Amino acid sequence: MGIQTSLENVFRTEDGPYPCYDAVVTAHDISQLYKTGFLKIDHDRQRGIDSVTGKRILDDEKVARWAEQLVKGEAYIGQVSWNFRKDETVLEYDEEKRSLKIGAGAATIPDSGHRHMAILKAADSVARGSSFKLERKVSVRIYNVPASEENRIFYAMNQEGKKADPTRSKWLHRVGAAKIAGALAEACPSLRDNVDTIRDRLSKRNARLCAFNTLSGAFESYWSDCNPEDEVELQADVDYAVRFWNKLADVRPELGKLDIARRKKVRETLLVDSALAISAYVAVARKMHDQGMDFSALEKLGVPVMIKHSGGGEEREVDLFSRENPAWE
Repeated sequence: MGIQTSLENVFRTEDGPYPCYDAVVTAHDISQLYKTGFLKIDHDRQRGIDSVTGKRILDDEKVARWAEQLVKGEAYIGQVSWNFRKDETVLEYDEEKRSLKIGAGAATIPDSGHRHMAILKAADSVARGSSFKLERKVSVRIYNVPASEENRIFYAMNQEGKKADPTRSKWLHRVGAAKIAGALAEACPSLRDNVDTIRDRLSKRNARLCAFNTLSGAFESYWSDCNPEDEVELQADVDYAVRFWNKLADVRPELGKLDIARRKKVRETLLVDSALAISAYVAVARKMHDQGMDFSALEKLGVPVMIKHSGGGEEREVDLFSRENPAWE
C-alpha cells in the first residue's frame, strides 16, 4: 500500500462522541507505514517513558509471545486503532464509494501499541525465513479526534472494561504449567468440583478448597520448566501430581471436599487450606519429585505439635496447622 492517501471498503461508524471508520489493511501495510513514519506512537499518550532507563514502557515478553503466535497463525489480535488528529489531518469520507481520503499527516496509535509491535516483529521475521504471511488482514478502527481525546481512548480500552478474573482466563486457556494444574483439578477426586474456576476470591458461602488461579499460580512457580507440548512428559507430571494430592488429602482431609459448615470452621481455626499453604504443597511436591521421596513423608503433616499456653504453664497439643501454632507467626 505504501503511504496512500485513501483507503477503500471503509465503513463509517461511531465510537465515543465522534464518528470513526473501520477498515482492513495487511500486516505488510502496517509494517511499511510504520517504517516510513506514517504510523507513530506518542509516548505521552500511551504507557510513557521509564523515568529511570529512558526507554518506552513495553512488555517485551508479550510482544515476543504475540509475534510467535502470529507466525504460527494462531494469534488473536482483535482490532487495532489509529488516530488522524483533528486539526492536523483532514479526512474525507465518500459514503457511496466507501472510500476514505486522508490528507497530509501521520496517524498516531492511541491504543493497541503492543499489538502493533507484535505485527512489526512478525513481519520483520519474514526476512529471516519465517512463515509469517505478510498479507494477513488486520481490522483497524480509524479515529479523527483531538490529541487530548487519545487519553480517553487509552483509558477506556485499558481500564473501564472489567476483565474476567485470571482464574477464569487461565481455566479456559491453559498455558505452560497451568496445564498440569488444570488436569490435576479435573482428575483428582479430592479436587474435582472442589476448585473454583470462575472467581479469584472465594466467598464465605463457597465450600470449595481454592480458586484455580491459586493452584495454577503455584504450578507456574514451581513447575515452570515443564514441557506442556510433550504429551508423555505432561501426563507423567499430572499422574505424579494426582498421586501426591491423593496422599495429601488422606493425611489432611481438609484438602478434599467439605460441606460449607466444616469448610468455614477449618478456615477460622486452621491455615491448612490457605492460599499460601496450597502454594507450599506444590513446592513440596516438586521437591519430593526431584529427590524421589516416598509419599509417606507427608504423614508428618498430620502429626499434632505441642505448644505452651499464652500465660505459660504446661504445654498442650494442637493441630500442626492451628492458627495458635506460634510457628506460623
